[in-house]
Amino acid sequence: MLNNKDDILKYLTAYGLTSDEAKVYIALLEKPLSHLEVARKTGVNRTKVYRIADDLEKLSLVKQEQLDSGKLLCASEPKNLEVSLVNKEEEVKSKKIILNELLPTLSQMFDSQENDARFSVSTYEGVAGMKQMLWNELKTKGEILVFGSGVLEDLVGSKRWAEAHRQRTLDVDYTIRELNNHGKKPINFTKNSNFYKNFNRRFIGEDVLGLEQQIVVYNDTVGFYHWRDDQKVGAEIHNKAFANTMRQMFEMYWSLAEPLEVEKQQ
Repeated sequence: MLNNKDDILKYLTAYGLTSDEAKVYIALLEKPLSHLEVARKTGVNRTKVYRIADDLEKLSLVKQEQLDSGKLLCASEPKNLEVSLVNKEEEVKSKKIILNELLPTLSQMFDSQENDARFSVSTYEGVAGMKQMLWNELKTKGEILVFGSGVLEDLVGSKRWAEAHRQRTLDVDYTIRELNNHGKKPINFTKNSNFYKNFNRRFIGEDVLGLEQQIVVYNDTVGFYHWRDDQKVGAEIHNKAFANTMRQMFEMYWSLAEPLEVEKQQ
């Protein structure tokens, strides 16, 4: 149970209330107050208190009582916080239904464009950016090609998230071919033994092709990951011709590379 008002304030704002809304609600939980009294107790501007009280009333967290001396603001039962949560859950469900109806049509409209010549670049930063790029890879149709230099944990800093993503690749069912330099990636990097069924790699000397970052090629996209020198940045180039050029380069180096000895014996 939380005993510190600062902690209560922190949790209420994390739940979705603004800082001022949380301050007003906490004050009213202690006792009913007039708008002026709320302003004095919380330090929130009196004019702003009127608007906040109306907003909290819409959330079923505050109610107003008319007394002979004037209006008093009263806190409603804290369990009413669940009302807004249920409303948000219903809103998300509704949006998912709408999205499922829209996506096929919107995707068809997008795919019908002349995609061969279109060239665009998307950039990403931080762990959130790395996760978004990896999520985009799940759109792979058939096969993804990887000039590899590390493991997913290097990008996102979480073994659990990385393993969950590897499982998702199995769920959407695409294969992976990856080029590595010797010693740049562990031989056994996942506990998900099923992952290796869709994963094939070869090793190439650094004198032939040095791999310090990671490059992936899938569909009409080429993605670049950099996670060194305290940086996590990435970019995606969306262009069919460029992706095909990178595929040709991959196949050339693939023909020069060899499986690791222990993998040859499996």
